[in-house]
Amino acid sequence: MYTWDTTVKLHQTDAAGIVFYGNYFRIVHDAYEAFMGSLGFDFNYIINEADFLVLIAHAEADYSGSLRPSEKIRVQIALDKIGTTSFVLGYDVLNTAGDSVCRLKTVHVATDKKSGRKRPLPEKLRAKLVAAT
Repeated sequence: MYTWDTTVKLHQTDAAGIVFYGNYFRIVHDAYEAFMGSLGFDFNYIINEADFLVLIAHAEADYSGSLRPSEKIRVQIALDKIGTTSFVLGYDVLNTAGDSVCRLKTVHVATDKKSGRKRPLPEKLRAKLVAAT
């Protein structure tokens, strides 16, 4: 399991002073970028050097609590499933007390950069995903 810590920013909240529901996706995407970078697949590499892209094909969330500005939070990422051309990540957003306030899931599909068609996950990426989570 990969963990990423951050602090809730004022701009992530709504008029009620809690994180706006859509901003949970931004928070976990920041965690996802850090996770991929830790595997050696940062987005500078993927966009500028690799022959593949990793696109999000599906995303969902279940909310069970709220977060406020300046609250320290932790995002835990787990590999829920890995297939031939895709992988599924599960995210658990924890508040300062360690309670889950939101669980999210994203499905990522490898595509060929030139054709835009699905392709098998690069073997090195597959191995790193399995080892890291």
